[in-house]
Amino acid sequence: MMMEPGESDTQSRKKQNHTYKQSFLRGAVYLSLAALIVKVLSAVYKVPYQNITGDTGFYVYQQVYPFYGIALVMATYGFPVIISKLVADEFEQNGRGAVRSILAVSFVTVGIVNFVLGGLLIALAPYLAGWMGDPGLVMPLRGMAAPFFIMPFVSVLRGYYQGLHWMTPSAVSQVGEQFVRVAVILVLSAWAMSNYGPYEAGTAAAAGSFFGAGAAFLILLAAGKKYTKNSFSTHNGNGTHIKWKEQSIAILTGGFFVCLSAMSLIAMQLIDSFTLIRLLRFSGFTLEAAGILKGVYDRGWPVVQLGTVLTTSFSLSLVPMVAKAALRHDRKLQQQYTIRALKTGAVFGGAAAVGLASVMPSLNPMLFTDTSGQTALQVISFSVLPASVFLTGAAILHGAGKGRSLLGLTAAGLFLKAAGNAVFVPAFAINGAALATLISFSVMAVMLGAVLYRYELLVFSEKRAGRTVRWAAALLLTGITAFLWQSGTIAVLHAWTEAGSRTAMTAAALSASSAGAVVFLAAAVKLGVVTKEEWGALPKLGSVLEKFERKKGADRQ
Repeated sequence: MMMEPGESDTQSRKKQNHTYKQSFLRGAVYLSLAALIVKVLSAVYKVPYQNITGDTGFYVYQQVYPFYGIALVMATYGFPVIISKLVADEFEQNGRGAVRSILAVSFVTVGIVNFVLGGLLIALAPYLAGWMGDPGLVMPLRGMAAPFFIMPFVSVLRGYYQGLHWMTPSAVSQVGEQFVRVAVILVLSAWAMSNYGPYEAGTAAAAGSFFGAGAAFLILLAAGKKYTKNSFSTHNGNGTHIKWKEQSIAILTGGFFVCLSAMSLIAMQLIDSFTLIRLLRFSGFTLEAAGILKGVYDRGWPVVQLGTVLTTSFSLSLVPMVAKAALRHDRKLQQQYTIRALKTGAVFGGAAAVGLASVMPSLNPMLFTDTSGQTALQVISFSVLPASVFLTGAAILHGAGKGRSLLGLTAAGLFLKAAGNAVFVPAFAINGAALATLISFSVMAVMLGAVLYRYELLVFSEKRAGRTVRWAAALLLTGITAFLWQSGTIAVLHAWTEAGSRTAMTAAALSASSAGAVVFLAAAVKLGVVTKEEWGALPKLGSVLEKFERKKGADRQ
């Protein structure tokens, strides 16, 4: 940045710092927006995939998807976050040349982890397929190993750019990866279904994940041309040496704990992959029938994923406030923002859960063409509430520097899920698996509340009991409204369309969801479930409340 005539060196530095701060904040916004787009795309594309491949094809894909999910979380959230912190610290202390040591350790450490996992997935595919109860899954499993061999480069480059406070390449690579991946998956799966079958479609979908990772790598490489010369041609800082042991341990442990909460949904699906088919077979179902049932049950996961993404987009916006209060050692402010974030997750998570369960009779055929598995999907929809609270609380613990506490919580929840499947699936089939998921997330959310209370981040008061009752009343009104509107819409449209047609179900689901949302927001305001200050702190919804109150005031005049 050149100095203007008459401008002092101090003024120039201030202007430079201001420009840098604006650029950094803009990049952080891009990264947050990219993360939201990635999460939405990761849930939404599964609907057309199920429509293309049917329930059997969806079952095949969902059996192997958790392995890609692990690679994605590590490459997007886990390793880049800890690498960026190491890069930023080293850059500040020793300059850009010293960052080479971090890059060397990162490439080796992350590369070993991913290459070992990818190699094991290829070598153990026959055994994994056997443990899942379906030998036909060998090729889809091996295909899903491919992204692991590109992800190390993607992870390290994202962490490097973020460490230099240049967020744009990471954000663009995330969005580009998902768009390419989704497009290739849908095209190749349609081709595989027209020429082969559902298992080949699963292998083709795995290829889509590989192409998506490759696209991300190319985007990051292209962005790196701007910095390559400056980054790698300079001397190695102030004589720094590579701290292999210290930095590799930091990357492994830090990356693991950052990944932990983000992997909870994926880990639940992985448990289903290894237990559900075998338990259904044990209950007397054939492999073909069990596969179809599993595919029907798996319809619930994109619904839960999308519900938690939209809900936590509100609650997680408050988490940086908790981290900021922690840095200031302001315990009272930490508690205030913790309660507000958890309350937001619970309020909107509850609304999403009740709304989804209420409109599932029309939402299921709207998205997945028929009404199969309605009870299981309604039960698993309620998981949106505890899952949203858990994910919000997990982010709070990370922000407060207590992220390691999540290990025991997550392990307990996953154990409950596996045990719940073993107990409930033989008795209730896929309804039992949905119930096990709901119980697991509920226990995880309650345990997390206890941990937050132990760290004095959460306090309880009798005053909130009254608001809880009013919140429950608002949810009841929401559920009744959505269900009645849905039933009325279907009855009215029955005169013009075929009974149970997808068009009628789409109209019923969308209109009932909208009616339920309006009633919930109105009830939440009227009953004082959320205070005016809390509404104002939420992105977008604060302005909605202002318009609502202005209209209410105008109507009174």
